[in-house]
Amino acid sequence: MAGKVKNCPHCGKLYADYGAHMCRDCEDKMREKEAEVVNYVRDNPKAKILEITEATGCSEQLIKKLIREGRFEQVGVKMTYPCEKCGAPILSGKFCQTCKENMQKELQKQAAGVVAARQAASANRGQGMHSKDKGR
Repeated sequence: MAGKVKNCPHCGKLYADYGAHMCRDCEDKMREKEAEVVNYVRDNPKAKILEITEATGCSEQLIKKLIREGRFEQVGVKMTYPCEKCGAPILSGKFCQTCKENMQKELQKQAAGVVAARQAASANRGQGMHSKDKGR
């Protein structure tokens, strides 16, 4: 089955989408840019994200993507970027362990509240039936 024909979000050229999010030309350019960033970080292991963006012209988003994928660790450099919630340095994902745990606790608390509300509503409906039966 053939892929859908789409416009490349980067250059606007038509391409057959087989799971890629851009045309082959832009995909090749992206791979070259990624290689440039990885090489820069390998040669400058203490570089910060801002310095890398200025030196390579790549977006901060691309650099964070490469960090999440572990691309810099493959060349022997451990880089961090800020947690999206609190700003703490992290190596992977979007949130630090503390924020993940706090969000999980909050989610469990909310879920428990929903369950309790449903049980209370169910119990109230059950009591209402018994009241009607008593009147008969």
